Amino acid sequence: MKTRFAVIIGLLCLVGSPLSESAGAELPTMSSGTLEPYISVMAGIAVPRSADATFTDGTQPAVVKDVDYQTKHSVGGNAGIWFPTRNKLAGFDLGVEITGFIWYADVLNRENFNGVTDSSGVFQGTTTEVNGLYIGSNFLIRYPMAVSPAYPNGRWHPYVGIGVGAHQIATKPGGQKGSGLLRAITEERDTTVGFMGVGGVKVHVFKYVALFVEGKYIHAHHDGLSTDRFGKSDAAFTPCCQGLEVMNRYASNIDTILAHAGLSIHFDIKP
Repeated sequence: MKTRFAVIIGLLCLVGSPLSESAGAELPTMSSGTLEPYISVMAGIAVPRSADATFTDGTQPAVVKDVDYQTKHSVGGNAGIWFPTRNKLAGFDLGVEITGFIWYADVLNRENFNGVTDSSGVFQGTTTEVNGLYIGSNFLIRYPMAVSPAYPNGRWHPYVGIGVGAHQIATKPGGQKGSGLLRAITEERDTTVGFMGVGGVKVHVFKYVALFVEGKYIHAHHDGLSTDRFGKSDAAFTPCCQGLEVMNRYASNIDTILAHAGLSIHFDIKP
């Protein structure tokens, strides 16, 4: 009897061992070579830093100090991929992504930028509508936390990165004036190189679904921006001067802090 039990247990061990190994092999891990593509959507706020405007059209004063770009909303998305490198980089993963987002940074009632104060002390001017657009690539590094053998191999993922891309500012001089609504003058666009730093944390709420919050800092220099600096755009709406476009060219650094929260869909590609 004891011999029969020993034989049965031995056979079960022989059969169970390869099954166990096969089941283990089906669990994708970064160290086994699993690639991790993802797509994301995000929304938040953009906080442009005040900057000097240097006018290049000969109007005076040539420099307007500390233009106050407004804090407004921002939306965008990402698409990227993480590579199986943590077993070679002390637990860190490397990734790359394409990111794109828009934000708004209108300028209201800035002396000698989009209006002037008349003799009675009342500001006479217009709103300069400003839209920002950034599309670029980021190089990322993350450190997985709460690691488990099964995908996603870590519930929490703090990360940082740097990037470079196309930074575009679209300006519309001659927007709202006082309590009246005026049509903004033709949109002017200027595109240059932008540089970005990013940091955040992502948490997997389900196997393939994650939430994240991240902060970004973008720097760019533009020399082809425009505004109606003396608030003359209302002339474009009088019967005698219909269609007149009044704008002044200026250069400025555009430095923006963005705070985004979003949702990511992840995938695991087995080797």
